[in-house]
Amino acid sequence: MKKLFTVLLSVAAMALAENVQVLEPSGAEFSTDAPQVVMSILRSAVAQTGNTPVESSADIQIRTTLSTMGSSIVVVVEQLKDGTVVGSGRQKTPTVDDLDVAIDNAVKAALAGLGSGSAPESAAYAPEASYDDGPEVVYVVPVERQSSEDPNDNFAHKRPTRNYVSYGLGMAMWHNYDFENDDYEVEMSWEQAFVFHYGRIFEVVPHAAITIINNMNISFGSDWEWHETFLIGGRYFVSTGNITPYIGLGGGLGIQTDEHYEAAAEGFAIGLATGAELGIIFFRNSATQLELGLAWDALWDGFESFDRRFGSGSFYVAINY
Repeated sequence: MKKLFTVLLSVAAMALAENVQVLEPSGAEFSTDAPQVVMSILRSAVAQTGNTPVESSADIQIRTTLSTMGSSIVVVVEQLKDGTVVGSGRQKTPTVDDLDVAIDNAVKAALAGLGSGSAPESAAYAPEASYDDGPEVVYVVPVERQSSEDPNDNFAHKRPTRNYVSYGLGMAMWHNYDFENDDYEVEMSWEQAFVFHYGRIFEVVPHAAITIINNMNISFGSDWEWHETFLIGGRYFVSTGNITPYIGLGGGLGIQTDEHYEAAAEGFAIGLATGAELGIIFFRNSATQLELGLAWDALWDGFESFDRRFGSGSFYVAINY
């Protein structure tokens, strides 16, 4: 008898189930794979309500919009029937980590009363803790709206910063400056060296990044020499594809030791530095990138004049992750 009752309930649920077309979510472009992940969560949430998610056209549709409100994400899900909104659900989550829960609850609220899996009102509209006795007013700003319509809408277009650490190794060529006084004379010399590359890359927008670059050149020969610069600057990415050329500039400080100057008490230099870079990044939209870079920098000994200069050019291969 119990098995028969279970079968009857299953048949009834199947009879009440509806085909629900899940439309592409709007505003889910905060990361490369976010639209696909959000779509998967939406299909799963529809299935949990006892209905059947479909990609083809159906009488019932759900339309999803994700918008930012400060540091939170607002999820609005609407049930459409013949182009008319017949049900909706709204949830707000303070972090991306809880986005799946917010989507589940919003879908259940939007599809409440449809099929066999409607959610209770309390689950669909879970209240958030409030420390203000006054009513909470929520303004949902669609991502499609342009900032030109309202300057205060800029927060709806923010994107998370993509942060990479870069480690690389390569070859370099650097030179010292001429030095001459009453007792000593040193001619400009060019030295081959290895370059150890380290960087921090903060992609603030798709076409630009803030960079912190440290290139250290070390020459292992009869004379041990060391040239290093620390530069803060930026990069411009020519495209946003998986293979992306870039150009960059930076400024900061540099140090160098050069055994050509030991006898003249000029073996160490420190001063202002500047540099430029040109390169190409492979697998740009992946968690791990391959970078081929060319860099040129110059540092000036002392902070009072620009008479004595060191320069360095390098080529390196780096992994960014």
